[in-house]
Amino acid sequence: MSSSQPQPFFALLLALILASLPSPALAAPAETLGLNIASGIAGAIYIAAGIALVFFGFRLSRVLLFIAGAYLLSTLAYIALRNLEPASGYPSREWVYLGVAIAAGLIGGFLFVCLYKLAIVGLGAFAGFTLASYILTFQTGSLISSGVGRAIFIIVVCIVGAVLAFFFERIAIIVASSIIGAVSVVLGIDVFAATGVTGNLTQAVLLAEGKTNRLDFSVGTTGYVLLASGVLLAVVGIVVQFRTNRGREFMHK
Repeated sequence: MSSSQPQPFFALLLALILASLPSPALAAPAETLGLNIASGIAGAIYIAAGIALVFFGFRLSRVLLFIAGAYLLSTLAYIALRNLEPASGYPSREWVYLGVAIAAGLIGGFLFVCLYKLAIVGLGAFAGFTLASYILTFQTGSLISSGVGRAIFIIVVCIVGAVLAFFFERIAIIVASSIIGAVSVVLGIDVFAATGVTGNLTQAVLLAEGKTNRLDFSVGTTGYVLLASGVLLAVVGIVVQFRTNRGREFMHK
């Protein structure tokens, strides 16, 4: 079986075009695939999209909601496919991942745009998922070694994120967009730097014990510096968004 990892997809700005871009959260790192034109373009887009979310997520309104929905459902679809994949792999494996990810991303994106309250709760849940996965990445092989333990931790943080988003909508939008954007920037940089961060994050969210054995990534000093930089970027983004959006309403309609 090929060592390359199939990639889920997330949308940015133009739904029908960019819903088919690989999601940085679970993209195969450059150290596995080798940096090429396609992965370089994808990495640049992750960085640009991430910066936009970090500093302008609150103002992007429908774009942010579409991204959250597409990103959430495509990522969940990817995780489900990976954990259920038989040892022999799926027939036409890459096409299975591609088709399911695009379909899930488009459905999630349009649902979030049309169903505002669901979108806010989903945004909070996805920010929780992103944050939990990022925290687990701070140790090679994951901070929590047990697949069940990782699942519980991720689910709890997702629930907390969803609940906070439901009751503190404005704060949640700013914090969630900054977190998701910062992680996108970090993983975009990792496409070029190949520090092991992306591979380690992928390993952290593949909950079935047998699946994690397919991956072997270590996070060195450069990786930890990159992870710490992501935390700093998220904090800066939160501060900037609160200061620049005083009195501004979240324009979702």
